[in-house]
Amino acid sequence: MNVLYHKFHVYFMEIWQILIICFLMLPAFYVANYFIVKKMVRQRRQREDMMERAVAISVARRMRSKEDKYSPKPRFGSRRRP
Repeated sequence: MNVLYHKFHVYFMEIWQILIICFLMLPAFYVANYFIVKKMVRQRRQREDMMERAVAISVARRMRSKEDKYSPKPRFGSRRRP
Protein backbone atom coordinates (compact mmCIF):
# COMPACT_ATOMS: atom_id res chain seq x y z
CA MET A 1 0.00 0.00 0.00
CA ASN A 2 1.30 3.44 -0.88
CA VAL A 3 1.13 6.17 1.69
CA LEU A 4 0.61 9.86 1.03
CA TYR A 5 1.24 12.29 3.90
CA HIS A 6 -0.73 15.52 4.09
CA LYS A 7 -0.22 17.61 7.22
CA PHE A 8 -1.10 15.18 10.02
CA HIS A 9 -3.35 12.88 8.02
CA VAL A 10 -2.18 9.73 6.33
CA TYR A 11 -3.86 8.81 3.04
CA PHE A 12 -3.58 5.32 1.60
CA MET A 13 -3.82 5.03 -2.17
CA GLU A 14 -4.60 1.86 -4.03
CA ILE A 15 -2.80 0.92 -7.24
CA TRP A 16 -5.86 1.70 -9.36
CA GLN A 17 -5.98 5.24 -7.94
CA ILE A 18 -2.33 5.80 -8.81
CA LEU A 19 -2.95 4.46 -12.32
CA ILE A 20 -5.91 6.80 -12.81
CA ILE A 21 -3.81 9.78 -11.70
CA CYS A 22 -1.06 8.78 -14.16
CA PHE A 23 -3.62 8.29 -16.93
CA LEU A 24 -5.16 11.70 -16.26
CA MET A 25 -1.71 13.34 -16.42
CA LEU A 26 -0.96 11.93 -19.90
CA PRO A 27 -2.64 14.83 -21.78
CA ALA A 28 -0.58 17.34 -19.78
CA PHE A 29 2.57 15.41 -20.73
CA TYR A 30 1.61 15.41 -24.41
CA VAL A 31 0.86 19.14 -24.40
CA ALA A 32 4.17 19.93 -22.70
CA ASN A 33 6.01 17.65 -25.13
CA TYR A 34 4.34 19.40 -28.09
CA PHE A 35 5.46 22.85 -26.93
CA ILE A 36 8.99 21.67 -26.11
CA VAL A 37 9.42 20.05 -29.54
CA LYS A 38 7.93 23.11 -31.25
CA LYS A 39 10.42 25.37 -29.43
CA MET A 40 13.35 23.12 -30.34
CA VAL A 41 12.34 23.09 -34.02
CA ARG A 42 12.10 26.89 -34.03
CA GLN A 43 15.56 27.22 -32.43
CA ARG A 44 17.06 24.77 -34.93
CA ARG A 45 15.53 26.68 -37.84
CA GLN A 46 16.93 29.95 -36.46
CA ARG A 47 20.41 28.42 -36.15
CA GLU A 48 20.24 27.14 -39.74
CA ASP A 49 19.06 30.54 -40.99
CA MET A 50 21.92 32.27 -39.17
CA MET A 51 24.39 29.84 -40.73
CA GLU A 52 22.96 30.42 -44.21
CA ARG A 53 23.17 34.19 -43.73
CA ALA A 54 26.77 33.95 -42.53
CA VAL A 55 27.73 31.84 -45.55
CA ALA A 56 25.90 34.22 -47.91
CA ILE A 57 27.68 37.23 -46.41
CA SER A 58 31.03 35.46 -46.66
CA VAL A 59 30.47 34.49 -50.30
CA ALA A 60 29.24 37.98 -51.19
CA ARG A 61 32.28 39.56 -49.54
CA ARG A 62 34.56 37.12 -51.37
CA MET A 63 32.95 37.80 -54.75
CA ARG A 64 32.99 41.56 -54.19
CA SER A 65 36.76 41.76 -53.74
CA LYS A 66 38.34 41.75 -57.19
CA GLU A 67 41.90 41.00 -56.07
CA ASP A 68 40.90 37.76 -54.34
CA LYS A 69 38.47 36.68 -57.03
CA TYR A 70 41.11 35.45 -59.46
CA SER A 71 43.85 34.53 -57.01
CA PRO A 72 45.61 31.20 -57.68
CA LYS A 73 45.83 30.28 -53.99
CA PRO A 74 43.31 27.70 -52.77
CA ARG A 75 40.37 28.88 -50.72
CA PHE A 76 38.84 27.38 -47.58
CA GLY A 77 41.73 25.02 -46.92
CA SER A 78 41.47 22.96 -50.11
CA ARG A 79 44.90 22.09 -51.46
CA ARG A 80 46.25 19.93 -54.23
CA ARG A 81 48.13 16.95 -52.98
CA PRO A 82 51.05 15.49 -54.95
